[in-house]
This record gives sequence, C-alpha cells and structure tokens, in this order.
Amino acid sequence: MSAVLGAALLLTASWCAPMNVTGYVRSEYGPRTCDGTDILADEPIAAASWNIPIDSVVSVEGLGSFRVADRGMLGSSGWIDIATWSRQEASALTSTRTVCIYPPEGR
Repeated sequence: MSAVLGAALLLTASWCAPMNVTGYVRSEYGPRTCDGTDILADEPIAAASWNIPIDSVVSVEGLGSFRVADRGMLGSSGWIDIATWSRQEASALTSTRTVCIYPPEGR
C-alpha cells in the first residue's frame, strides 16, 4: 500500500455502504485514466460512480484500498470498478461489498 493510501485510512470515512464492485482490465482501455494516471502504473486504482470524488480512497471489504482515478460507464451512485491485470481477476471481483469512502481533503 502506498504512503498516500495508508495516510488516508487514518482519517475517518465519510460514509460506508454496500456497493456494486466490478473489475476492468487495465490494458483494454486507453493509456490514461480520467485524472491522467498511467493506466499501467503499479498503483491500486479504481473507477467510481460520479458521487465519489476523484482522488478519494475507497476501502473495499476483503479487497483492500484503491485511489479513485477514473470514471467509466458506471451507475450514478454506489459503484466501484477496480483496475485489474486480467479478465479472470476482473470477473472474480463482481459482487456487492461494504465500501468506505475517504474523500480527498477539502471535498
């Protein structure tokens, strides 16, 4: 886990709720995420629905923490799409899990 993600988890979550969790394969989309992150960077990143700010950290029950760096064709709320390295890994993530949201400071 990066220092940024670890530091974010010291804060109190804004909210936790059951959310739809899916995965997408990094190499099957463009070279950069919505916020400009290199899609092949070795960083735990995710796309999130529009109600979750970019640069938030999401803690997904049983999976770990991910920085929101992307959007996608997700629902308007309650959706996390985790960047993975394979279709098998992406398919295995599909579930409903408790997700805690840690928005970036000042948002």
